[in-house]
Amino acid sequence: MKKIVIIGGGITGLSAAWKLAENGKEVIIIESSDSVGGLARSVKVDNYYFDIGPHSFFSEDKEVFNAVMNLFKGEEGEIPFSKRSVKMWFRGRYVDYPLSAKSVLLQMGLISPILSSLSFAKSYLSSLFVKPKDKETLTIEEWAIGNFGKYLFLNFFKPYTEQFWKIPTSELSHRVIPSSKKMDFAKTLKHLLISKYLEISKREPGKLSLVQRESLPSYYPKKGFGEIAKRISKIVTNKGGKILLNETVEEIKINNDKKFEIKTNKGFINCECVVSTIPINKLVPKILPKPSIEILDQSSKLQYLSLILVYLITKRKNVLNCQYCYYINKPYNRISEMNSFSNNTSPEDKNILSVEISCLPNSDLLSMKDSDLYDMCMASIEKDNIIGKEEIIDYKVLKVSNVYPIYRKDYEKSLNETNKFFSGISNFFSIGRQGQFYYGDIDQMIRIGFDKAKKINSDN
Repeated sequence: MKKIVIIGGGITGLSAAWKLAENGKEVIIIESSDSVGGLARSVKVDNYYFDIGPHSFFSEDKEVFNAVMNLFKGEEGEIPFSKRSVKMWFRGRYVDYPLSAKSVLLQMGLISPILSSLSFAKSYLSSLFVKPKDKETLTIEEWAIGNFGKYLFLNFFKPYTEQFWKIPTSELSHRVIPSSKKMDFAKTLKHLLISKYLEISKREPGKLSLVQRESLPSYYPKKGFGEIAKRISKIVTNKGGKILLNETVEEIKINNDKKFEIKTNKGFINCECVVSTIPINKLVPKILPKPSIEILDQSSKLQYLSLILVYLITKRKNVLNCQYCYYINKPYNRISEMNSFSNNTSPEDKNILSVEISCLPNSDLLSMKDSDLYDMCMASIEKDNIIGKEEIIDYKVLKVSNVYPIYRKDYEKSLNETNKFFSGISNFFSIGRQGQFYYGDIDQMIRIGFDKAKKINSDN
């Protein structure tokens, strides 16, 4: 029986292992941390469950949706419906997010809608006389001005995007905004005023537009989003699969017989197939025989944003009046209120605010003391009257690397060259958010895992 090693116990790796183990394959997951789930895990500290950023489960993919909901079969109360509510703090006002014609015209006061509309009209009229640029090569600056006009670009897209990615918008591909967040201002305006069907960019896999996808019911496990990954891992082990925690892959040797020898910090594992879900720039240097200098160079250019999470513990039960809110010109990008997802993520009389700070992998923020990060966030939070220090009874800090693939405007060349190299290795696959350099949602990562398992099962 073919032995398959999956490197990384995140949601994509777990999903692939799930379907492979169900098919009778010998599966071994190698996970470097002490728990499964990756970015979809929950970290339990005392009686608190800390998510790596806010998540909720929703999907138009019936197979994926049913598979996840069936993890809680007979105890549906453990993954109740969770109504999504997202805002953005824009010049002292809360506006709906993702940005739409409704939020621009009805929630931004008097001046911003007028200037936004005039700016958009100018951009739209200009586009009628200029040959459109290839959409695949658009920077975020070109995309935003073309779809929303210069006013919203300068006052919304540019400050938030550069705050989040730490890179000028002229250097970033438009793909840094997931397609579910994209919308054409003209079409949203038409939808708002004429009530016609709105067709917005679609996400793959899946066939629904943003409006349809955003209206899907969402669910959140009572004890943190990581409960989904924990339940998948139990199925894998019950089906005979193995999950090795606190074990790091150091080398992936391709033998002459095209089988693999995996060296970890704890020993060696031989296998016939490898599925990797770890970051591409960390994966390629582990492969032996050593890849060419060109491939090593191209893969090293595929970088990922890191994330610092400052969790504020308070007795105040309703702080944001929404699940999470985005902020512009602040040291943090987003604040989530975990009680809005589940009251069970903290003791009955407590609440958690999750404050997110993105940074490049070489940022000095990653070496800052926890207390300094806390003070930096609280200075801005108090200034905006979100919550006072006197209401914070404790805080925790978590630093996570390799969270968001950075889509620089020329990233596709590096990705294509690296994928070409991978395709030359038999029975070797790099998949998932980090492994495919793909900024997608949880259900899409599960679908990728399912599809890769199906291919491996059908080939063998």
